[in-house]
Amino acid sequence: MRDQGSGTIIAALAALAAVAALAACGGDAKPSDPLHVELDSGPIEGTLTGTVPSWLGIPYAAPPVGPLRWKPPQAPAPWTAPILTQGPGASCPQSLALGGPSDTEDCLYLNVWTPPNADHAPVFVWLHGGAFVFGSGGDPYYNGAHLAQTYGAVIVTLNYRLGALGFLAHPSLDAEDAAYPTSGNYGLEDQFFALQWVQRNIAAFGGDPANVTLAGESAGGYSVCEHYLAARTHGLFVNAIAESGLCTGFDVPGAVARQRGVALADTLGCGSGTGADVPACLRAVSVDDMLDATTLAIGSGAPGGPLYDDSVAGLFFPNVDGTTIAQSMTDGFAAHQFEPRPLLLGTNKDEGTLFHSQLLAVPITDETEYEAALAVRFGSDAVADIVPQYPIASYPSPNLAISAVTGDAWFVCPARRVARAAVAAGAPTFRYSFQQPLEDPAFPGLGVIHSAEIAFVFGNDDNPVGKVGASGAALAQAMQGYWMRFTGSGDPNGSGATPWPAYDAQTEPYMLLISPPSAGSDLEGSACDLWDTIPTLPY
Repeated sequence: MRDQGSGTIIAALAALAAVAALAACGGDAKPSDPLHVELDSGPIEGTLTGTVPSWLGIPYAAPPVGPLRWKPPQAPAPWTAPILTQGPGASCPQSLALGGPSDTEDCLYLNVWTPPNADHAPVFVWLHGGAFVFGSGGDPYYNGAHLAQTYGAVIVTLNYRLGALGFLAHPSLDAEDAAYPTSGNYGLEDQFFALQWVQRNIAAFGGDPANVTLAGESAGGYSVCEHYLAARTHGLFVNAIAESGLCTGFDVPGAVARQRGVALADTLGCGSGTGADVPACLRAVSVDDMLDATTLAIGSGAPGGPLYDDSVAGLFFPNVDGTTIAQSMTDGFAAHQFEPRPLLLGTNKDEGTLFHSQLLAVPITDETEYEAALAVRFGSDAVADIVPQYPIASYPSPNLAISAVTGDAWFVCPARRVARAAVAAGAPTFRYSFQQPLEDPAFPGLGVIHSAEIAFVFGNDDNPVGKVGASGAALAQAMQGYWMRFTGSGDPNGSGATPWPAYDAQTEPYMLLISPPSAGSDLEGSACDLWDTIPTLPY
Protein backbone atom coordinates (compact mmCIF):
# COMPACT_ATOMS: atom_id res chain seq x y z
CA MET A 1 0.00 0.00 0.00
CA ARG A 2 1.41 3.39 -1.06
CA ASP A 3 2.43 5.76 1.76
CA GLN A 4 0.41 9.04 1.46
CA GLY A 5 3.15 11.06 3.13
CA SER A 6 5.71 10.08 0.57
CA GLY A 7 3.21 10.91 -2.18
CA THR A 8 2.79 14.40 -0.77
CA ILE A 9 6.55 14.89 -0.67
CA ILE A 10 6.90 13.73 -4.29
CA ALA A 11 4.15 16.14 -5.40
CA ALA A 12 5.84 19.00 -3.59
CA LEU A 13 9.17 18.19 -5.18
CA ALA A 14 7.51 18.10 -8.60
CA ALA A 15 5.98 21.52 -8.02
CA LEU A 16 9.35 22.93 -6.98
CA ALA A 17 10.93 21.45 -10.11
CA ALA A 18 8.30 23.14 -12.27
CA VAL A 19 8.96 26.50 -10.62
CA ALA A 20 12.69 26.04 -11.12
CA ALA A 21 12.13 25.22 -14.79
CA LEU A 22 10.07 28.38 -15.27
CA ALA A 23 12.78 30.43 -13.59
CA ALA A 24 15.41 28.91 -15.83
CA CYS A 25 13.31 29.90 -18.84
CA GLY A 26 13.17 33.52 -17.77
CA GLY A 27 10.33 33.75 -15.24
CA ASP A 28 6.64 33.87 -16.02
CA ALA A 29 5.34 31.29 -18.47
CA LYS A 30 4.26 32.83 -21.81
CA PRO A 31 2.20 31.40 -24.63
CA SER A 32 4.18 30.34 -27.71
CA ASP A 33 4.74 33.22 -30.15
CA PRO A 34 3.73 32.00 -33.63
CA LEU A 35 5.89 34.69 -35.24
CA HIS A 36 9.04 33.50 -33.46
CA VAL A 37 10.82 30.79 -35.42
CA GLU A 38 14.05 28.98 -34.60
CA LEU A 39 16.11 28.35 -37.74
CA ASP A 40 19.21 26.20 -37.87
CA SER A 41 21.20 29.45 -38.05
CA GLY A 42 19.35 31.42 -35.35
CA PRO A 43 15.97 32.87 -34.29
CA ILE A 44 13.81 35.20 -36.36
CA GLU A 45 10.72 37.27 -35.67
CA GLY A 46 8.08 37.69 -38.36
CA THR A 47 5.10 39.92 -38.91
CA LEU A 48 1.51 39.69 -40.10
CA THR A 49 0.46 40.44 -43.67
CA GLY A 50 -3.18 41.01 -42.82
CA THR A 51 -3.83 37.86 -40.81
CA VAL A 52 -1.13 35.85 -42.60
CA PRO A 53 2.11 35.13 -40.70
CA SER A 54 5.06 36.16 -42.83
CA TRP A 55 8.84 36.32 -42.55
CA LEU A 56 10.38 38.63 -45.13
CA GLY A 57 14.09 39.01 -45.77
CA ILE A 58 15.43 35.84 -44.15
CA PRO A 59 19.18 35.44 -44.83
CA TYR A 60 19.54 31.93 -46.24
CA ALA A 61 23.21 32.29 -47.18
CA ALA A 62 26.19 34.45 -46.33
CA PRO A 63 26.48 37.70 -48.31
CA PRO A 64 28.45 36.81 -51.51
CA VAL A 65 30.79 39.76 -51.13
CA GLY A 66 34.55 40.21 -51.19
CA PRO A 67 36.25 36.79 -51.41
CA LEU A 68 32.80 35.11 -51.69
CA ARG A 69 32.02 36.84 -54.99
CA TRP A 70 31.95 34.05 -57.59
CA LYS A 71 31.97 31.33 -54.96
CA PRO A 72 29.25 28.77 -54.25
CA PRO A 73 26.85 30.01 -51.54
CA GLN A 74 27.98 29.57 -47.94
CA ALA A 75 25.98 29.19 -44.74
CA PRO A 76 25.30 32.48 -42.98
CA ALA A 77 27.14 33.20 -39.75
CA PRO A 78 24.92 31.93 -36.90
CA TRP A 79 23.22 34.45 -34.64
CA THR A 80 21.58 34.34 -31.20
CA ALA A 81 19.48 37.51 -30.91
CA PRO A 82 16.27 37.32 -32.99
CA ILE A 83 16.44 38.99 -36.41
CA LEU A 84 13.38 41.02 -37.37
CA THR A 85 12.31 39.67 -40.78
CA GLN A 86 9.61 42.18 -41.58
CA GLY A 87 10.59 43.41 -45.05
CA PRO A 88 12.12 41.83 -48.18
CA GLY A 89 15.89 41.85 -48.42
CA ALA A 90 17.70 43.87 -51.06
CA SER A 91 17.45 42.73 -54.67
CA CYS A 92 20.58 41.30 -56.22
CA PRO A 93 22.59 43.77 -58.35
CA GLN A 94 20.76 44.73 -61.51
CA SER A 95 20.23 47.75 -63.72
CA LEU A 96 16.95 46.91 -65.49
CA ALA A 97 14.71 46.27 -62.47
CA LEU A 98 11.11 47.49 -62.59
CA GLY A 99 11.52 48.59 -58.99
CA GLY A 100 14.71 50.53 -59.69
CA PRO A 101 18.37 49.55 -59.85
CA SER A 102 20.13 47.66 -57.08
CA ASP A 103 23.86 47.61 -56.42
CA THR A 104 24.32 45.61 -53.21
CA GLU A 105 25.68 42.09 -53.33
CA ASP A 106 24.27 41.34 -49.87
CA CYS A 107 21.11 39.97 -51.42
CA LEU A 108 20.66 36.26 -50.67
CA TYR A 109 17.35 36.47 -48.84
CA LEU A 110 14.09 34.58 -49.00
CA ASN A 111 10.52 35.19 -47.87
CA VAL A 112 7.96 32.86 -46.26
CA TRP A 113 4.19 33.19 -45.90
CA THR A 114 2.16 30.58 -44.04
CA PRO A 115 -1.50 29.89 -43.44
CA PRO A 116 -2.45 30.53 -39.80
CA ASN A 117 -1.72 27.49 -37.64
CA ALA A 118 0.07 25.69 -40.48
CA ASP A 119 0.91 22.05 -39.81
CA HIS A 120 2.55 19.86 -42.47
CA ALA A 121 1.24 22.19 -45.16
CA PRO A 122 2.40 21.73 -48.77
CA VAL A 123 5.20 24.08 -49.78
CA PHE A 124 5.34 26.20 -52.96
CA VAL A 125 8.85 27.55 -53.73
CA TRP A 126 8.91 30.27 -56.41
CA LEU A 127 11.87 31.27 -58.61
CA HIS A 128 11.39 34.70 -60.16
CA GLY A 129 11.93 35.54 -63.82
CA GLY A 130 13.89 38.36 -65.42
CA ALA A 131 16.22 36.80 -68.04
CA PHE A 132 18.78 36.14 -65.27
CA VAL A 133 19.53 39.88 -65.18
CA PHE A 134 16.72 41.44 -63.14
CA GLY A 135 13.95 40.64 -60.67
CA SER A 136 13.58 39.68 -57.04
CA GLY A 137 11.60 37.26 -54.92
CA GLY A 138 10.60 40.31 -52.90
CA ASP A 139 8.79 42.01 -55.79
CA PRO A 140 5.25 42.84 -54.61
CA TYR A 141 3.51 40.86 -57.34
CA TYR A 142 5.04 37.67 -55.84
CA ASN A 143 3.54 38.36 -52.41
CA GLY A 144 2.38 34.97 -51.17
CA ALA A 145 -0.14 36.07 -48.54
CA HIS A 146 -3.23 35.45 -50.69
CA LEU A 147 -2.18 31.94 -51.73
CA ALA A 148 -1.20 31.00 -48.17
CA GLN A 149 -4.41 32.23 -46.62
CA THR A 150 -6.80 30.98 -49.31
CA TYR A 151 -5.26 27.62 -50.18
CA GLY A 152 -3.37 26.56 -47.06
CA ALA A 153 0.09 26.31 -48.61
CA VAL A 154 3.40 27.66 -47.34
CA ILE A 155 4.78 30.06 -49.97
CA VAL A 156 8.51 30.71 -50.36
CA THR A 157 10.11 33.24 -52.73
CA LEU A 158 13.82 33.97 -53.00
CA ASN A 159 16.59 36.03 -54.54
CA TYR A 160 19.51 34.56 -56.44
CA ARG A 161 22.58 36.16 -58.02
CA LEU A 162 22.06 37.69 -61.45
CA GLY A 163 23.99 38.79 -64.51
CA ALA A 164 27.76 38.48 -64.51
CA LEU A 165 27.79 38.34 -60.70
CA GLY A 166 25.64 35.23 -60.89
CA PHE A 167 26.84 33.59 -64.09
CA LEU A 168 30.39 34.68 -65.00
CA ALA A 169 32.51 31.72 -66.10
CA HIS A 170 36.28 32.07 -66.43
CA PRO A 171 39.15 29.54 -66.60
CA SER A 172 40.91 31.15 -63.64
CA LEU A 173 37.78 30.77 -61.50
CA ASP A 174 37.59 27.09 -62.48
CA ALA A 175 41.07 26.57 -61.06
CA GLU A 176 40.53 28.24 -57.68
CA ASP A 177 38.99 25.36 -55.75
CA ALA A 178 39.69 21.69 -56.42
CA ALA A 179 36.45 20.82 -54.61
CA TYR A 180 34.46 23.02 -57.01
CA PRO A 181 36.34 22.88 -60.33
CA THR A 182 33.91 25.00 -62.31
CA SER A 183 32.43 28.48 -62.57
CA GLY A 184 29.52 30.45 -63.93
CA ASN A 185 26.42 28.88 -62.37
CA TYR A 186 26.37 30.66 -59.03
CA GLY A 187 22.75 31.79 -59.42
CA LEU A 188 21.63 28.19 -59.88
CA GLU A 189 23.76 27.18 -56.90
CA ASP A 190 21.95 29.83 -54.84
CA GLN A 191 18.60 28.30 -55.80
CA PHE A 192 19.85 24.81 -54.91
CA PHE A 193 21.16 26.11 -51.58
CA ALA A 194 17.75 27.67 -50.87
CA LEU A 195 16.04 24.34 -51.59
CA GLN A 196 18.34 22.70 -49.08
CA TRP A 197 17.47 25.47 -46.59
CA VAL A 198 13.79 24.64 -47.11
CA GLN A 199 14.43 20.99 -46.28
CA ARG A 200 16.19 21.93 -43.03
CA ASN A 201 13.90 24.72 -41.87
CA ILE A 202 10.44 24.71 -43.41
CA ALA A 203 8.94 22.41 -40.76
CA ALA A 204 9.53 25.21 -38.23
CA PHE A 205 7.01 27.28 -40.22
CA GLY A 206 4.45 24.46 -40.40
CA GLY A 207 5.48 23.30 -43.86
CA ASP A 208 6.03 19.72 -44.99
CA PRO A 209 9.58 19.21 -46.32
CA ALA A 210 8.43 16.00 -47.99
CA ASN A 211 5.85 17.89 -50.09
CA VAL A 212 7.69 20.74 -51.84
CA THR A 213 6.76 22.02 -55.30
CA LEU A 214 9.37 24.03 -57.22
CA ALA A 215 7.84 26.64 -59.53
CA GLY A 216 8.98 29.60 -61.62
CA GLU A 217 8.39 31.75 -64.68
CA SER A 218 10.70 32.67 -67.59
CA ALA A 219 14.26 32.47 -66.19
CA GLY A 220 12.64 30.96 -63.10
CA GLY A 221 10.82 28.36 -65.21
CA TYR A 222 14.06 27.64 -67.05
CA SER A 223 15.74 27.16 -63.67
CA VAL A 224 12.99 24.75 -62.64
CA CYS A 225 13.79 22.62 -65.68
CA GLU A 226 17.51 22.65 -64.87
CA HIS A 227 16.81 21.45 -61.32
CA TYR A 228 14.28 18.91 -62.62
CA LEU A 229 17.03 17.29 -64.68
CA ALA A 230 19.68 17.38 -61.93
CA ALA A 231 20.16 14.16 -59.97
CA ARG A 232 21.26 16.11 -56.89
CA THR A 233 17.78 17.60 -56.44
CA HIS A 234 16.19 14.23 -55.71
CA GLY A 235 14.40 14.63 -52.41
CA LEU A 236 14.41 18.44 -52.52
CA PHE A 237 11.07 18.77 -54.34
CA VAL A 238 8.39 16.37 -55.49
CA ASN A 239 6.49 18.43 -58.11
CA ALA A 240 7.56 21.06 -60.64
CA ILE A 241 5.84 23.97 -62.42
CA ALA A 242 7.57 25.70 -65.35
CA GLU A 243 5.81 28.76 -66.75
CA SER A 244 7.22 30.04 -70.07
CA GLY A 245 10.50 28.38 -69.26
CA LEU A 246 12.42 28.17 -72.58
CA CYS A 247 13.30 24.71 -71.38
CA THR A 248 15.29 23.50 -74.36
CA GLY A 249 16.64 26.76 -75.61
CA PHE A 250 19.33 28.78 -73.87
CA ASP A 251 21.94 26.88 -71.88
CA VAL A 252 25.31 28.17 -73.01
CA PRO A 253 28.07 25.70 -73.93
CA GLY A 254 30.79 25.81 -71.30
CA ALA A 255 33.47 26.88 -73.76
CA VAL A 256 31.33 29.77 -75.01
CA ALA A 257 30.63 30.91 -71.45
CA ARG A 258 34.34 30.98 -70.69
CA GLN A 259 35.07 32.94 -73.85
CA ARG A 260 32.54 35.53 -72.70
CA GLY A 261 34.15 35.63 -69.27
CA VAL A 262 37.61 36.18 -70.74
CA ALA A 263 36.24 38.98 -72.92
CA LEU A 264 34.64 40.67 -69.89
CA ALA A 265 37.88 40.38 -67.91
CA ASP A 266 39.70 42.10 -70.79
CA THR A 267 37.07 44.85 -70.88
CA LEU A 268 37.48 45.45 -67.15
CA GLY A 269 41.28 45.56 -67.36
CA CYS A 270 41.73 42.19 -65.64
CA GLY A 271 42.71 40.05 -68.57
CA SER A 272 46.50 40.37 -68.52
CA GLY A 273 47.19 38.49 -65.28
CA THR A 274 47.54 34.77 -64.71
CA GLY A 275 46.34 32.38 -62.02
CA ALA A 276 44.94 34.09 -58.96
CA ASP A 277 45.64 37.56 -60.37
CA VAL A 278 42.54 37.56 -62.58
CA PRO A 279 39.98 36.62 -59.87
CA ALA A 280 41.55 39.11 -57.46
CA CYS A 281 41.32 41.85 -60.06
CA LEU A 282 37.72 40.99 -60.93
CA ARG A 283 36.70 40.91 -57.28
CA ALA A 284 38.08 44.42 -56.88
CA VAL A 285 35.78 45.77 -59.61
CA SER A 286 32.88 47.77 -58.17
CA VAL A 287 29.32 46.56 -58.64
CA ASP A 288 28.48 49.71 -60.63
CA ASP A 289 31.39 49.15 -63.01
CA MET A 290 30.39 45.50 -63.41
CA LEU A 291 26.82 46.49 -64.26
CA ASP A 292 27.97 49.21 -66.66
CA ALA A 293 30.15 46.71 -68.51
CA THR A 294 27.44 44.08 -68.87
CA THR A 295 24.13 45.93 -69.24
CA LEU A 296 22.44 44.90 -72.47
CA ALA A 297 21.74 47.72 -74.91
CA ILE A 298 18.03 47.46 -75.60
CA GLY A 299 15.91 49.20 -78.18
CA SER A 300 18.89 49.55 -80.53
CA GLY A 301 21.02 47.42 -82.82
CA ALA A 302 19.86 45.34 -85.75
CA PRO A 303 16.13 44.95 -86.49
CA GLY A 304 14.69 42.09 -84.49
CA GLY A 305 16.26 42.92 -81.16
CA PRO A 306 18.89 41.24 -79.01
CA LEU A 307 17.70 37.71 -79.74
CA TYR A 308 18.38 38.26 -83.43
CA ASP A 309 21.75 39.99 -83.40
CA ASP A 310 25.13 39.48 -81.78
CA SER A 311 24.33 41.47 -78.64
CA VAL A 312 22.97 38.35 -76.99
CA ALA A 313 26.59 37.20 -76.81
CA GLY A 314 27.19 39.77 -74.09
CA LEU A 315 24.71 38.19 -71.71
CA PHE A 316 25.57 35.77 -68.94
CA PHE A 317 23.33 32.72 -68.63
CA PRO A 318 23.69 29.26 -67.04
CA ASN A 319 26.33 27.21 -68.82
CA VAL A 320 26.79 23.50 -69.43
CA ASP A 321 29.83 23.07 -67.21
CA GLY A 322 29.61 19.30 -66.59
CA THR A 323 29.28 19.90 -62.83
CA THR A 324 26.24 22.00 -61.94
CA ILE A 325 24.71 21.33 -65.37
CA ALA A 326 25.75 17.93 -66.68
CA GLN A 327 24.42 18.33 -70.23
CA SER A 328 22.24 20.62 -72.29
CA MET A 329 18.54 20.59 -71.54
CA THR A 330 17.81 19.35 -75.02
CA ASP A 331 20.04 16.32 -74.46
CA GLY A 332 18.93 15.84 -70.87
CA PHE A 333 15.23 15.65 -71.67
CA ALA A 334 15.84 13.55 -74.79
CA ALA A 335 17.80 11.00 -72.74
CA HIS A 336 14.94 10.53 -70.24
CA GLN A 337 17.53 10.14 -67.47
CA PHE A 338 15.76 12.15 -64.78
CA GLU A 339 13.43 11.52 -61.88
CA PRO A 340 9.91 11.53 -63.40
CA ARG A 341 8.32 13.97 -60.96
CA PRO A 342 4.86 15.41 -61.73
CA LEU A 343 5.27 18.38 -64.07
CA LEU A 344 2.92 21.24 -64.96
CA LEU A 345 4.15 23.51 -67.75
CA GLY A 346 2.91 25.87 -70.39
CA THR A 347 3.15 29.12 -72.29
CA ASN A 348 1.23 32.28 -73.12
CA LYS A 349 -0.57 33.08 -76.34
CA ASP A 350 1.74 35.91 -77.45
CA GLU A 351 5.10 35.01 -75.88
CA GLY A 352 7.19 36.73 -78.54
CA THR A 353 5.61 40.17 -78.80
CA LEU A 354 7.28 41.73 -75.76
CA PHE A 355 10.75 40.80 -77.04
CA HIS A 356 10.06 42.57 -80.34
CA SER A 357 8.31 45.61 -78.95
CA GLN A 358 9.90 49.04 -79.24
CA LEU A 359 10.66 48.73 -75.54
CA LEU A 360 13.33 46.11 -76.30
CA ALA A 361 14.00 45.99 -80.03
CA VAL A 362 14.21 47.78 -83.33
CA PRO A 363 11.08 46.55 -85.13
CA ILE A 364 11.21 44.47 -88.30
CA THR A 365 9.63 46.51 -91.10
CA ASP A 366 9.90 44.44 -94.28
CA GLU A 367 10.67 41.06 -95.79
CA THR A 368 14.38 41.81 -96.22
CA GLU A 369 14.87 42.64 -92.55
CA TYR A 370 12.74 39.66 -91.57
CA GLU A 371 14.80 37.14 -93.52
CA ALA A 372 18.08 38.73 -92.43
CA ALA A 373 17.13 38.40 -88.76
CA LEU A 374 16.07 34.78 -89.24
CA ALA A 375 19.37 34.00 -90.97
CA VAL A 376 21.38 35.48 -88.10
CA ARG A 377 19.66 33.39 -85.51
CA PHE A 378 18.76 30.14 -87.26
CA GLY A 379 21.15 30.02 -90.20
CA SER A 380 20.55 30.96 -93.82
CA ASP A 381 19.63 27.41 -94.78
CA ALA A 382 16.65 27.43 -92.40
CA VAL A 383 15.07 30.62 -93.75
CA ALA A 384 13.41 28.84 -96.68
CA ASP A 385 11.66 26.50 -94.25
CA ILE A 386 10.66 29.13 -91.69
CA VAL A 387 9.17 31.79 -93.98
CA PRO A 388 6.41 29.57 -95.47
CA GLN A 389 5.31 28.63 -91.94
CA TYR A 390 5.24 32.30 -90.89
CA PRO A 391 4.59 34.36 -94.06
CA ILE A 392 4.49 38.09 -93.42
CA ALA A 393 1.21 38.34 -95.33
CA SER A 394 -0.52 36.29 -92.62
CA TYR A 395 0.24 38.85 -89.89
CA PRO A 396 -0.74 42.48 -89.34
CA SER A 397 2.93 43.48 -89.61
CA PRO A 398 6.36 41.96 -90.30
CA ASN A 399 7.25 42.52 -86.65
CA LEU A 400 4.34 40.35 -85.53
CA ALA A 401 5.53 37.62 -87.91
CA ILE A 402 8.91 37.42 -86.19
CA SER A 403 7.15 37.67 -82.82
CA ALA A 404 5.25 34.51 -83.74
CA VAL A 405 8.54 32.83 -84.70
CA THR A 406 10.07 33.71 -81.32
CA GLY A 407 7.01 32.52 -79.40
CA ASP A 408 6.96 29.12 -81.06
CA ALA A 409 10.71 28.54 -81.42
CA TRP A 410 11.67 29.30 -77.81
CA PHE A 411 8.51 28.83 -75.78
CA VAL A 412 5.59 26.83 -77.21
CA CYS A 413 7.51 24.13 -79.04
CA PRO A 414 10.18 23.55 -76.37
CA ALA A 415 7.28 23.06 -73.94
CA ARG A 416 5.92 20.34 -76.22
CA ARG A 417 9.32 18.63 -76.38
CA VAL A 418 9.65 18.71 -72.59
CA ALA A 419 6.10 17.42 -72.11
CA ARG A 420 6.73 14.54 -74.50
CA ALA A 421 10.00 13.67 -72.76
CA ALA A 422 8.46 13.82 -69.30
CA VAL A 423 5.57 11.55 -70.26
CA ALA A 424 7.94 9.11 -71.98
CA ALA A 425 9.93 8.93 -68.73
CA GLY A 426 6.76 8.20 -66.75
CA ALA A 427 6.05 11.63 -65.25
CA PRO A 428 2.43 12.76 -64.81
CA THR A 429 2.41 15.87 -67.01
CA PHE A 430 -0.06 18.71 -67.48
CA ARG A 431 0.33 21.32 -70.23
CA TYR A 432 -1.45 24.67 -70.62
CA SER A 433 -1.82 27.66 -72.94
CA PHE A 434 -2.70 30.91 -71.16
CA GLN A 435 -4.79 33.15 -73.45
CA GLN A 436 -6.72 35.53 -71.18
CA PRO A 437 -6.22 39.24 -72.02
CA LEU A 438 -5.19 41.53 -69.18
CA GLU A 439 -7.26 44.54 -68.19
CA ASP A 440 -5.47 47.91 -68.38
CA PRO A 441 -2.43 46.36 -70.09
CA ALA A 442 0.83 48.26 -69.81
CA PHE A 443 1.65 47.37 -73.43
CA PRO A 444 -1.55 47.66 -75.51
CA GLY A 445 -1.44 45.85 -78.81
CA LEU A 446 0.99 43.14 -77.71
CA GLY A 447 -1.66 40.60 -76.77
CA VAL A 448 -1.29 38.04 -73.98
CA ILE A 449 2.37 38.71 -73.38
CA HIS A 450 5.17 36.86 -71.66
CA SER A 451 4.56 37.00 -67.87
CA ALA A 452 0.86 37.94 -68.18
CA GLU A 453 -0.21 34.85 -66.21
CA ILE A 454 1.66 35.78 -63.01
CA ALA A 455 -1.09 38.05 -61.69
CA PHE A 456 -3.56 35.18 -62.12
CA VAL A 457 -1.33 32.69 -60.31
CA PHE A 458 -0.57 34.84 -57.26
CA GLY A 459 -3.86 36.73 -57.07
CA ASN A 460 -2.12 40.11 -56.73
CA ASP A 461 -3.64 42.74 -59.00
CA ASP A 462 -0.71 45.15 -58.85
CA ASN A 463 1.31 43.44 -61.58
CA PRO A 464 3.11 46.05 -63.70
CA VAL A 465 2.11 44.44 -67.01
CA GLY A 466 -1.63 44.67 -66.34
CA LYS A 467 -4.51 43.62 -64.13
CA VAL A 468 -6.66 40.53 -63.75
CA GLY A 469 -9.73 42.73 -63.42
CA ALA A 470 -13.35 41.69 -63.30
CA SER A 471 -13.11 39.88 -66.65
CA GLY A 472 -10.38 37.58 -65.37
CA ALA A 473 -11.40 37.11 -61.74
CA ALA A 474 -13.09 33.74 -62.24
CA LEU A 475 -10.15 32.42 -64.28
CA ALA A 476 -7.67 33.64 -61.66
CA GLN A 477 -9.55 31.72 -58.99
CA ALA A 478 -9.61 28.62 -61.21
CA MET A 479 -5.88 28.87 -61.96
CA GLN A 480 -4.94 29.32 -58.33
CA GLY A 481 -6.97 26.21 -57.55
CA TYR A 482 -5.17 24.25 -60.27
CA TRP A 483 -1.72 25.43 -59.16
CA MET A 484 -2.33 24.83 -55.45
CA ARG A 485 -3.96 21.42 -55.92
CA PHE A 486 -0.96 20.44 -58.01
CA THR A 487 1.27 21.74 -55.22
CA GLY A 488 -0.53 19.55 -52.72
CA SER A 489 -0.88 16.38 -54.75
CA GLY A 490 0.90 16.52 -58.12
CA ASP A 491 -2.48 16.72 -59.88
CA PRO A 492 -4.32 19.99 -60.67
CA ASN A 493 -7.73 18.36 -60.82
CA GLY A 494 -10.31 18.60 -58.08
CA SER A 495 -13.99 18.61 -57.28
CA GLY A 496 -15.92 21.25 -59.20
CA ALA A 497 -13.01 22.23 -61.44
CA THR A 498 -13.05 21.90 -65.21
CA PRO A 499 -11.11 18.66 -65.81
CA TRP A 500 -7.50 19.12 -66.91
CA PRO A 501 -6.46 16.14 -69.06
CA ALA A 502 -3.07 14.58 -68.41
CA TYR A 503 -0.74 15.06 -71.35
CA ASP A 504 0.01 12.32 -73.84
CA ALA A 505 2.01 12.49 -77.06
CA GLN A 506 -0.74 10.99 -79.21
CA THR A 507 -3.62 13.42 -78.68
CA GLU A 508 -1.49 16.34 -77.37
CA PRO A 509 -4.04 17.64 -74.83
CA TYR A 510 -3.59 20.90 -72.99
CA MET A 511 -5.64 23.22 -70.81
CA LEU A 512 -6.80 26.40 -72.53
CA LEU A 513 -6.65 28.98 -69.76
CA ILE A 514 -9.16 31.58 -70.80
CA SER A 515 -12.47 32.53 -69.24
CA PRO A 516 -14.02 29.96 -69.05
CA PRO A 517 -11.19 27.36 -69.19
CA SER A 518 -11.52 24.32 -71.43
CA ALA A 519 -9.43 21.47 -72.80
CA GLY A 520 -7.76 21.72 -76.20
CA SER A 521 -5.46 19.55 -78.28
CA ASP A 522 -2.47 19.77 -80.65
CA LEU A 523 -1.26 23.29 -79.81
CA GLU A 524 0.71 24.69 -82.78
CA GLY A 525 1.34 21.13 -83.95
CA SER A 526 2.61 21.80 -87.47
CA ALA A 527 4.83 24.65 -86.31
CA CYS A 528 6.34 22.49 -83.60
CA ASP A 529 7.00 19.71 -86.09
CA LEU A 530 9.09 22.26 -88.00
CA TRP A 531 10.96 23.51 -84.91
CA ASP A 532 11.82 19.96 -83.95
CA THR A 533 14.06 20.00 -87.04
CA ILE A 534 15.71 23.43 -86.59
CA PRO A 535 18.28 24.12 -83.85
CA THR A 536 17.23 27.19 -81.88
CA LEU A 537 20.21 27.69 -79.58
CA PRO A 538 21.69 31.14 -80.29
CA TYR A 539 25.30 29.88 -80.15
